[in-house]
Amino acid sequence: MAAPILAAAVTGTVAGTIGLGNKYFDRLPRRLVERVTPKPGTGPSRKTQERGHYTFETYTTTTTGARYRATFAHNVDAYKSTAVLLAQSGLALALDRDRLAELRGVLTPAAAMGDALLARLPGAGVVMGTTRLS
Repeated sequence: MAAPILAAAVTGTVAGTIGLGNKYFDRLPRRLVERVTPKPGTGPSRKTQERGHYTFETYTTTTTGARYRATFAHNVDAYKSTAVLLAQSGLALALDRDRLAELRGVLTPAAAMGDALLARLPGAGVVMGTTRLS
């Protein structure tokens, strides 16, 4: 039960952030976008990237009043983490077909790969967990 809750929380957070950002970013005048966004090659140094890490925490309360925290963390910078997550998703789709959902159509990563992807991520250094708070 915890794995689907965690997968839904993480997927929803990431997809929502990316989706809303892209929707409104495309409506801005091109000159403004060029002025306020970083120029190619001006990102963080390799040393800064190597110190990178992130943690997502999502909190929820059930209809019965129980409170939970879902945590998703990776001890590498976002650039490397994106590559790792995409590679593990590809491997799950290619090698774990027997563990994929029977659903068809346009699916979220959680709906499409669910437990197959969740099983792969810890081996790639991703830390996930669900904690009951009350």
